Amino acid sequence: MADIQYSSEMGVTHGDFFRILPSAMGEHAYTIDGNTVRGVLHDGSVVITIGEQQERRIALMRIPYAKVSFQFSNVTEAQQQAFKTYFDLRFQRGGG
Repeated sequence: MADIQYSSEMGVTHGDFFRILPSAMGEHAYTIDGNTVRGVLHDGSVVITIGEQQERRIALMRIPYAKVSFQFSNVTEAQQQAFKTYFDLRFQRGGG
């Protein structure tokens, strides 16, 4: 199985990220070391790194975000996709 790596920008503060993380990791065991999360994913692993907290400004509005990188090792693409779908769903915010 090949390693899978990618990054995305998430509209969260570091505080929000680490508050929601336990729910987003679900049943997967993990440890936190600074801004790096190491998780067990089936027979493989995932390393999640949250980058520097940044801010977008649109007129008077300020929107926090951070680059979040994911590195999966020894997992299938289907396992990675299932994890990412579950993870992303926990970080969704309602609107309307």
